[in-house]
Amino acid sequence: MQFDTSSLWIYLYLPNLQLNIQQAHAEALKLADKQTVMEEPPAQIVYDPKLNQVLQLNKQAQKLGIKKGMGLASASIICSHLVVSEYKEAIALQALQELANQLYLVTSDIVIDEPSGLFLRAQNMLRLYGSLNQYWQVIQGVIRLQAYDFYYASAYSVNVAKLIAKHEQAFMSDDKKLIQQKLQQCSLLLTDIDKKDIEKLQRIGIKSIADLFEQPLSAFASRVSKFSLQIMSELRGESAAKLRFYQPAQRYEHYLELLYDIELTARLLPVIRKCLDALEAYLLVRNGLALSIHITLFQREHEPITQVINSALPIYKSAQWLDIIELRFEYLALSSGVYGITIQCEKIEQADGCESDFFSEKSTHVAAMTLLSRLKAKLGEQQIKRLHYHDDYRPECCTQLPAELPSKNTKQSVIKKPVFLDRPGFLLQTPIALNSKVSIIDGPERIASGWWDNHEIQRDYFLAESLQGQQLWIFRTFDDEWFIHGYFI
Repeated sequence: MQFDTSSLWIYLYLPNLQLNIQQAHAEALKLADKQTVMEEPPAQIVYDPKLNQVLQLNKQAQKLGIKKGMGLASASIICSHLVVSEYKEAIALQALQELANQLYLVTSDIVIDEPSGLFLRAQNMLRLYGSLNQYWQVIQGVIRLQAYDFYYASAYSVNVAKLIAKHEQAFMSDDKKLIQQKLQQCSLLLTDIDKKDIEKLQRIGIKSIADLFEQPLSAFASRVSKFSLQIMSELRGESAAKLRFYQPAQRYEHYLELLYDIELTARLLPVIRKCLDALEAYLLVRNGLALSIHITLFQREHEPITQVINSALPIYKSAQWLDIIELRFEYLALSSGVYGITIQCEKIEQADGCESDFFSEKSTHVAAMTLLSRLKAKLGEQQIKRLHYHDDYRPECCTQLPAELPSKNTKQSVIKKPVFLDRPGFLLQTPIALNSKVSIIDGPERIASGWWDNHEIQRDYFLAESLQGQQLWIFRTFDDEWFIHGYFI
């Protein structure tokens, strides 16, 4: 979609995404190990074997004299204990999508610029936030939660904002004169103009942005490609860029490659928590909840392990998912070190928009469903059975255990619960004879039923209290025999 050049854009430049992600995971593992000694991290680089270049490096590597674009052999000579990670573009793209998910909560028009940038259209958000400064403060708050290295710039052209930001600037202004001054200081080498065309321009004396603007665009039409000509036109503000705005994906899948192999499930939990935080942000954007997630652990020397984590109650918060996962992982044994984790969420449910008042029983229901989820994770789903209400006034017949667990693909029929306010919390499977003195508190309640299935009962039920103060549910038969059928708890 094409927009006019009067719109104000912001470009976020994140040059060290893969390195930042690996550093964050290393810190999470240190916290899990409760390491209190603050040791200086080792010199670390991200290396592209295809280009034989250092693409990303931390401060420790910079102090030793390692620079971007340097070959691996040269970097290894400078530092013999250098930590080297192979560059994987998919890691950066996934991080950009997750960041776009979180920014989607506070801004509308987002464009992912692979592999290390985001465009934000700020013009239509200024009326909502009041000013560019207030809008930018909100954006900064979201980005800093991720601990990413980032630079930024604003301009009335997407390519101008990108060019200024790629000079590692922190420039935020809507003043066109200031933007033009910043643009004049930029290098031609950092533009998106094809490198071969830049060499051609340098041969004819065009060595800076200022030189480029001194000549009309028609002077370069026969010298450079159509792509480079379009970039030059956008930099001059004579045409607008065509952009595809970001939309959250319908299906969630997140893969995380670990900095090193992990052989203990307890040490995987802090890393999984990071992944669940990303899932929480994704669900929050879509006002969604999940009943089930799939966690796949990729082992170095064995087949991957897939765990299906189910919740009895639709949830989205990472802390709630982690509680269930911790219980499931207590019995999980790894055959070899885990080098990668994938979290998938196939089906998303819309959150219920209805509100409940102070006196509703919603909190009690949530607590019960949370307990059910934890029991299933701890003991296994096949070990948990729930009592179902049956339309029958006979106490021993109104609750039944299902013979088989319902299939997840079939819809369960709605079972209406009869209203019995005076039933005991603990019902005996077989009534026992009453052999002690009790005092009657309430009753009788006559139940005469079951003549149609040869299990007829005729009883008078009473609420009674024993000498010890225990409330009992007792009944008397027509033969004047007394039995205890339950206890009130």
